[in-house]
Amino acid sequence: MRRLTLTNTLEFYDVPQIFTATDATGTHYLCTLFEQDGDGYRYLGVQISEPRLMAFIGGQLDLREAYIHPEVDNALYLVVVHQNSLEATDLLQPSDLKEEMLPQAGYFYDASDLADGTAPATDTYQLEVPAHDRITFSTLISRMGWSASALRKTIGKVAVL
Repeated sequence: MRRLTLTNTLEFYDVPQIFTATDATGTHYLCTLFEQDGDGYRYLGVQISEPRLMAFIGGQLDLREAYIHPEVDNALYLVVVHQNSLEATDLLQPSDLKEEMLPQAGYFYDASDLADGTAPATDTYQLEVPAHDRITFSTLISRMGWSASALRKTIGKVAVL
């Protein structure tokens, strides 16, 4: 079992429908809700490289393709949210996938469809954060949702006062 940390909520309707997460080693996961019951929420998760994740977020990769054709073997997981815990519990094989677990073909993420009509920032920003506040700043950014991906990339460029 792997404990995951939510990094970005990409689609939200009552609960996160599609989100990204990382594990303790920094591996990225793309997760899609497929079942909700009294015990919690169940997602199909796939380990995904950052370039391929960016292709999905950029609208260049069909969501279903990410699951049907993962980049490596042993990349599919059952991800469970229960009592505020996010865990990749069971390793799935492609033969384990049922149609109801998979997203429909032809879904390409479009950030402009967000409820407030805004898209994730693509500009580069330089922020000046005092050295003693960098950990607090990093924690805050990691909890901000989809906007964190643009800001997180700049953390390495942050000027330390």
